[in-house]
Amino acid sequence: MRQPQFQLPSVIPGGSLQGSQPWTPPIAPGPSWSFLPGNLPAALSTFSTGRLIEFHPTVLVSESWTDNFFQTPTDKQSDFRTVIGPGGVLMVNGATTKGTLQGNAGLTYDTTPSSGLNFNIFPTVTGTLTQTLGPRLTLNFSDTYVRNDNPSQADLFGLNRQRSTFGSNIFTATASYQLDQITTYVTYGNTLFLTGGTNGSNTVSNLFGGGFSTPIGATNSLQASYSYYWTDSSGTSAGENSGLTTGNIVTASLSHQLGLYSSVGLSGSFLTNASPESGNSYLWNASVFATYGLPPSLSVSGSLGYSQLISDEQATSGGISSNINLNYSFGQTTASIGVFSGYRPTGLTGQNFGIVQTVGVTGNLTQVFTPFISGSLNAYYSTNSFTGSGNNASAPNSGNLGASVSLYWQIRSWLSMNAGYYYTLRTGSNGSLFGPGNVSVNTVTLSLQAGY
Repeated sequence: MRQPQFQLPSVIPGGSLQGSQPWTPPIAPGPSWSFLPGNLPAALSTFSTGRLIEFHPTVLVSESWTDNFFQTPTDKQSDFRTVIGPGGVLMVNGATTKGTLQGNAGLTYDTTPSSGLNFNIFPTVTGTLTQTLGPRLTLNFSDTYVRNDNPSQADLFGLNRQRSTFGSNIFTATASYQLDQITTYVTYGNTLFLTGGTNGSNTVSNLFGGGFSTPIGATNSLQASYSYYWTDSSGTSAGENSGLTTGNIVTASLSHQLGLYSSVGLSGSFLTNASPESGNSYLWNASVFATYGLPPSLSVSGSLGYSQLISDEQATSGGISSNINLNYSFGQTTASIGVFSGYRPTGLTGQNFGIVQTVGVTGNLTQVFTPFISGSLNAYYSTNSFTGSGNNASAPNSGNLGASVSLYWQIRSWLSMNAGYYYTLRTGSNGSLFGPGNVSVNTVTLSLQAGY
């Protein structure tokens, strides 16, 4: 399933900062709420050893300290977390079969018990597979499983605001068929989100759809898609939706190529959302988009438009939608800025909080000091507003502010180190299940990762 291109900087200890990445041409954002087939990971493009199957064992050792483990506005409790993560990367590079499978066991020990346990297993597993069945037909599969208790991993924009163990699995399967110059596809996506405890919830979302893209003349192209989805939730936590929700998504976009790395276009989308508890809702969006690339320094892609939410339960509301990404490199320095705003049907991609209006801004500055050492500065801000469709419109807005500074060192070809400081501030009277007030969290982490 397609997520917004906007990405918050990583605030999860144990990540890797590899410094500046090779320049890539800009890709236009898809229409709002579209679930388009993804691409094979870039790792396979560098897999050129000539081996059919290659396996690399890895191990992560991480130590982190936080001053507010349970993320409460008062009575803060500090914690030292030790993570030992054996794992590995499996790569398959056949003539018609290409794939990756990578994972980390995430064996975790906390000095402050969470849910009465000091020891937990927080694995992460990601797999992709592409099978070419002929010159016209290709199958793509992807699956990502995460088990963790960090709310920053549960929702990209900070809707989940307390430490609670959750499990998340996202699976997609796509069949693409080339019919002359027309590319057609059908896709199926399944998202599973589970939490435990007395305030536990389950969300299972299924989506089936298809679409096509075709050139129109030498410089124009048309894309269109249709999807049907159904989401079943048993939410008991504050602010969550529950029950069965069904809906339809129709999208279309028309683009015009101005140059090798530049284009402009129009896109539109329409989503219906029917729930026995919250009635019917309708979302529509119309946007203009553009891309511009100037290798090897500048890459810009973005869309700007207007969305409107029409609901049986609430007054009609609307707002500006955007999905903008800018990357610029100068010397050994890379800067990036991202902006996202719009309505999100949250049950389609994870924990079901109904339809939420979100605005987010992020910035990143990466400096390569030597071929083996790089540093990074990150900052982000996001805010979520409840619309009354599958949630309580009178609930207060939630704000999330974060900043981090990180240092990456490639000690040996097989050994790397990450060190970082992370700050998070969650605002809004509903910032924690433990009571009203703002929640601030400071985290310091040091990790070593080896791969062979």
